[in-house]
Amino acid sequence: MQIDGAPRRHESALFRRLALAGVRHGPGWFVRLSPRVIGALFALVLPDERRRVLHALRRVHGPRAPHVEVRDVMKTFSDYAACLAEGLGAERAEAAQAHVEVRGREHLTQVLAAGKGAVLVTAHVGPWDAAARLLNADLGARVVLVMEPEPDAEARALHDEVRRRAGVEVLAIGGTPLDALPLLRHLKGGGLAAFQLDRSAPSARVLGTSLFGRAFAVPEGPFRIAALARIPVIPLFAARLGYFSYAIEIGAPLHSALPLAEGELERTAGRAVRELERFIASHPTQWFDFGDA
Repeated sequence: MQIDGAPRRHESALFRRLALAGVRHGPGWFVRLSPRVIGALFALVLPDERRRVLHALRRVHGPRAPHVEVRDVMKTFSDYAACLAEGLGAERAEAAQAHVEVRGREHLTQVLAAGKGAVLVTAHVGPWDAAARLLNADLGARVVLVMEPEPDAEARALHDEVRRRAGVEVLAIGGTPLDALPLLRHLKGGGLAAFQLDRSAPSARVLGTSLFGRAFAVPEGPFRIAALARIPVIPLFAARLGYFSYAIEIGAPLHSALPLAEGELERTAGRAVRELERFIASHPTQWFDFGDA
């Protein structure tokens, strides 16, 4: 849950350490049940984020009966807490035995078999941390998560270390234009890089698309990098079905025609966002849009 500016208490290293200790050493019943309580508490004490979640849900459904909206807002916080807990619990026995349904596996295996890299576009939906970990374990794919730095550097380091131990690297970008050079080398070597479509740095170039009938800007970087590296963009989203139980949905590869014509990147981005819209419509309480409403 990343909000621009200074880290809040729920983004702090102290909270992340407590969460990590709980999921690493706590009994199974605690890891399974505590996210409901923790999610509800955060929903109650974070009015700005609660308002943003309601805004996102209304974007999907439109206004509904107040009791239905309250229920889904609370469930969104609970689903987020569960995904965070299981992401931090990568070293638990349950994680090694996770139930995973992969839909559209062939779209990715064909690209990997050809020795090519790919840009994966996802969003703040479901257990996206777990999806990267499972791709590494199941397909032997070298996955890099491309993210903006979190407000709390210590919290970021704690979480990134968990990811690294699970075989997933994190590349923080946004500091200098040279940040992308290791990423290009990784992609040209046949690796995968995952970007989130629903969050852009304030200074980043964006592409205009539409989500649920409203303007929706996505970062240009993933689509331009894919075009420069001559590799496909693959929409990939993960849903949490239950306790360490997931569905990963892999879309068909998207290619930008070369040489790039006017509006070509926007067209590719629009097709990716249509896949995101379809996924969110099926799993609305797993869209963790805590950004500005």
